[in-house]
Amino acid sequence: MKKLVLLVGMLVSIVTMAQTPQVVPAPAAATDTSKVSKDTKHDTLRHRRKMMWAAADTITSGDYMMSIERVNDKLNAIRDSVKMSLEVMGAGRRLDKITKDIAEIKERLGGRRARVNLRNLYLYQSFLDNLDEDNQQIRQYLMSTYSRFYRSKLGIKTVMKDSIFKRLDKDTIMAKQFDQRLDRMQRKWVRTDSMTRVGLNMLNELKMKVSDNSMNIGNMLNMIDNRLDKADMQLFGKEAPCLWQFNVPDTVNSKLYKSASSISLLEQKALAYYFDKTSQRRIVMLLVALLLLGWWWFKRRQFKDIRNQKAEFAFLHLKYINSHPVLSLLMILFALIPFFDAYAPTLYLTGEYLISFIIASVIFYSQWDRKTWYAWIALVVMFVVVSVSYVWTEPKLLPRYWLVLLQIGVIVFAMRFYNRCNDKVSFRQWIRISLYVTLLLAGLSILTNIFGRFSLAGIIGVASIFTLVQAITLPLFINTALEVILLQIQSGRVRKGITAPFDPSLVVKKLKLPLIAFAIVLWIMMLASNLNVYHGISEWVSNLLTSPRTVGSISFKLSSVLLFFIIIWFAHILQRLISFLFGETGNEAEDGIISKGQHSRLLMLRLLVLCGGYLLAVAASGLPIDKITIVLGALGVGIGMGLQNIVNNFVSGIILIFDGSLQIGDVIEVSGQAGKVKEIGLRASTLNTADGAEVIIPNGTILSQNIVNWTFSNDQRRVMIELTLSGDELDSNIINAIINTTVGTVPNVIKKKQPVILFTNVQERSCRLTVRFWSTISNTDQVKSDALLKLKEAFLTKGIVMG
Repeated sequence: MKKLVLLVGMLVSIVTMAQTPQVVPAPAAATDTSKVSKDTKHDTLRHRRKMMWAAADTITSGDYMMSIERVNDKLNAIRDSVKMSLEVMGAGRRLDKITKDIAEIKERLGGRRARVNLRNLYLYQSFLDNLDEDNQQIRQYLMSTYSRFYRSKLGIKTVMKDSIFKRLDKDTIMAKQFDQRLDRMQRKWVRTDSMTRVGLNMLNELKMKVSDNSMNIGNMLNMIDNRLDKADMQLFGKEAPCLWQFNVPDTVNSKLYKSASSISLLEQKALAYYFDKTSQRRIVMLLVALLLLGWWWFKRRQFKDIRNQKAEFAFLHLKYINSHPVLSLLMILFALIPFFDAYAPTLYLTGEYLISFIIASVIFYSQWDRKTWYAWIALVVMFVVVSVSYVWTEPKLLPRYWLVLLQIGVIVFAMRFYNRCNDKVSFRQWIRISLYVTLLLAGLSILTNIFGRFSLAGIIGVASIFTLVQAITLPLFINTALEVILLQIQSGRVRKGITAPFDPSLVVKKLKLPLIAFAIVLWIMMLASNLNVYHGISEWVSNLLTSPRTVGSISFKLSSVLLFFIIIWFAHILQRLISFLFGETGNEAEDGIISKGQHSRLLMLRLLVLCGGYLLAVAASGLPIDKITIVLGALGVGIGMGLQNIVNNFVSGIILIFDGSLQIGDVIEVSGQAGKVKEIGLRASTLNTADGAEVIIPNGTILSQNIVNWTFSNDQRRVMIELTLSGDELDSNIINAIINTTVGTVPNVIKKKQPVILFTNVQERSCRLTVRFWSTISNTDQVKSDALLKLKEAFLTKGIVMG
């Protein structure tokens, strides 16, 4: 029964489940599973990223250490860049000196005078220009230094912005680990920032000084320019009444003039300032003097020999350096005064030139007669009196008459000196031209003084006497320079063992023109300086020479072109005279004792001097290389069209110099000409023939033909004599003995080589024969003559007649 009840219950349950509706959740269940899978993956990725960023944000102690080192290196670099160098300190001292100089010039320019002293104005203007140039150089240096300091200041602000270094402040654990390093870096940062601020403040102060100096210099230059503009009106305007106007007061503008003591004080201030600010120039002059005296010291033995053996050195015609060597050398130094002291005050120039005139007077005393020397002394006295009088004289009536009398005295003594000049006074033609200039200036000074142009009369009056006395002493400079060069040449010849005299006119001819041109420049400079027009002329010449000029596409300066030709000119002079400087004259018989190798080396040296001169001229002129290439291309075309012979001769000359097959002193035969090689030039070579003629043969001709060189390896030449003998008994043994014995006694016959005797025709009572022996090439004709005479005498003693 129980089993039946259980069975019925199971059947009812099965039927009920079969009748209930079925829901298919398979798709939904599949979707949810995929979503869950994707979400799981995304979560995993996010987790991994978080772990990666967490790992990246983790900063180790090594990272902090590297950051600290970077910041430390930047601080060190900034600290090094803001250190005050010695140049900055030096710039500060230079600025203080410039400021002091400006104040001194301003003090000396203070106060007004109607009597114009243009020389002092130009002097102060020159100094101010130099100060302005120094000031601008310091300005540029300070600007560059300030830019460096300012960049360092900005660097200090950004040096602590390193991202890792900033996080160190938040990481208290790591901060404690680097606590000592951070403290040291903080102190370094504070010191660096302080140094930067101090440096910037100092540079700002220096920049302010530079600006103040620039403003003061500009104002003072403007003031000087205004005074110079007014000076032209004052110089040519009427400053005082005419000399015949006795009823007019002594001066028209008496309130504007200062007393003689004030004038003296101003001149003394100008003199003291100039003397203080031109010490470097005097150092240069001292070095030049030491150089000249050092040369004299090394040549003192030669000077002694010249004084003791005047006859042997008379060919040098030494007038000054032989009698007064030290004083003559000092005259060379004093002749260069215009290059150093063109803007010097009148008293300074008067003192310098007075010393030079005293030295010249000592030298002239032994050269001139007494009347000429006394006339020269009178000119020197007039020079001193005129210079001092125009500096300290006030424009009053009696002093003006005194100045007129002084100019009349200048005219009288100048004419007196010229009339007493004789042949012993050098460059009399030059002195005559200077005399005309002196007379003209003295006359103008008298006229301007008479008509009340007192300042102009003073300027012209001082220039009148300066012009003549300087012109008289400049020939002393020219002659002394020539004598120094001649003495150096003679010294080189003595060292080479050459004691024979040479013709110094060749050297004088080459060097006299450059020295005269240089002396004329010195004379014009001093004349312009005394007339107070040197500043204007020098600026005009400077602008003329330095202004760029354009011809087509080529831009150049006249100074570059002038320098180019001057250097080439001197290179040609030097290469022509280089043989004299090394003791060789090139046109004398005694040069033959010098070895051929020395001659060849001299030729090479001359070629190097010439080539070096051209290269130096190109470099100094500043000519553009691309333009020179164009010129060389044009020359190449010209060479191809018509300059082949010139280039051929030039190249052939170089080949002859370096080849060695032909040297100076060789006896050669070429182009039907025979003679001794006198010179091998770059274009042609010169032969001295036996007849005394000089044959000039182009080098191309020599190199393209066969050359017979009698002295290439030795100087021996065979001499051949043809003899006709007659007699009763002609024994060949006797004839050979006579010839061998006689020829051996003839001078200049080479005895190592036995004579060769060849019988060409033998008869019963006569014979003809040829005798051949050796001699030197230079004695061939003389040996042949001596041999004939001695052989005739020797045969006569044996009863043999030589026909």
